[in-house]
Amino acid sequence: MQRTAASGEFQFPRDGVMLTEASGERIGDTLKITVTFHASDHRNLTLNGQPLPRVNHCFYRTDCVLEHFKNTLTVQDTESGEAWSVDVYFLKKGYKKYRFSLDDNIWFLQNLNENKDRYTSMFEDPYLAMIKGIHDRYGSKFHINIFYETPRHGGFNLSQMTDKYKEEFKANSHWMRLSFHANAELPDRPYMFAAYEQAYFEMERVHKEILRFAGEEAFAKTVTTVHWGDCSKEAAQAFRDLGVKAFVSTYDWDTDRSIDIRMYCDAEQCALINKYGYYYDKEMDIYHFRYRGGIQRGNVKDFPARFDEQRRTMPRYEFRDFCLHEQYFYPEYPHYQDNYLEKLTCAAEWCEKNGFEPIFMDELFEFNTH
Repeated sequence: MQRTAASGEFQFPRDGVMLTEASGERIGDTLKITVTFHASDHRNLTLNGQPLPRVNHCFYRTDCVLEHFKNTLTVQDTESGEAWSVDVYFLKKGYKKYRFSLDDNIWFLQNLNENKDRYTSMFEDPYLAMIKGIHDRYGSKFHINIFYETPRHGGFNLSQMTDKYKEEFKANSHWMRLSFHANAELPDRPYMFAAYEQAYFEMERVHKEILRFAGEEAFAKTVTTVHWGDCSKEAAQAFRDLGVKAFVSTYDWDTDRSIDIRMYCDAEQCALINKYGYYYDKEMDIYHFRYRGGIQRGNVKDFPARFDEQRRTMPRYEFRDFCLHEQYFYPEYPHYQDNYLEKLTCAAEWCEKNGFEPIFMDELFEFNTH
């Protein structure tokens, strides 16, 4: 946000941010926050009709109670009539929650299809058996982002997937759901400059197959992770038109690695997401939340200290999105990780110890799609 002559600006909260009690005091179903506003000295300002006192040079501050999901805050100069407004959101279910988000999935579906005449349950698949074990022990919830096709074992795509396990998918949808990720593992970053038509076609095709072989109950319609967490604004519009409301990414902009991974967001939006974790883009009607967890790489023994440090460095965002990629589970994969289960267990145990509860994002954002 650029400053202009004779203007004022909200310092906290900023327009579009989504807050939890990590940013204030929870009082029943409301959240009390301290609003700070910058303007020239000696102005007579109000916040939603109540006095907004000046506490320092060009610095005004007062408490405010957020009573609703969407709250419009308006500062007005009672003498000049100038006014400034922001919309801020209170996420009543967004504090100390977590989920497992598994990317690049299709091999387990291929295996289920190859063994449809042998398996009596989809949990005879070793990958699904492992994550069910985590759920049974900790109550964890798994969001599984899937490809349409893979060249593995001579090739497989979702149109070939049996619907034998449909009732089992539906019966376990309270803790495991499927969503679109991309057409395939390659090319990398497939939607970075994608046109609307490509994005729409590839997502819609996956959606139709999920509904066919897993059922609506197991379909995570409103939330996904786009492959590489990056896409053009046109692709994001296509995904939104297909019913997706929320996306996760790292929201890296102009980093030392010179690799931007930010969906379509600009620098200011990325800065807000990296501070508050949750953000609502009013123009696109899209919710963003930040990947946070970091179990893909590193020594499992270091994970608890890493999670603790993340709480200190991003104190306003008490949510954990633990991401792993399916292929790392399999010994045939060049980057096989034999501690896959240990990583999931460590993250779930840390969450249980620190009072973080499992949740799906459509529950957290209260989309109420299931």
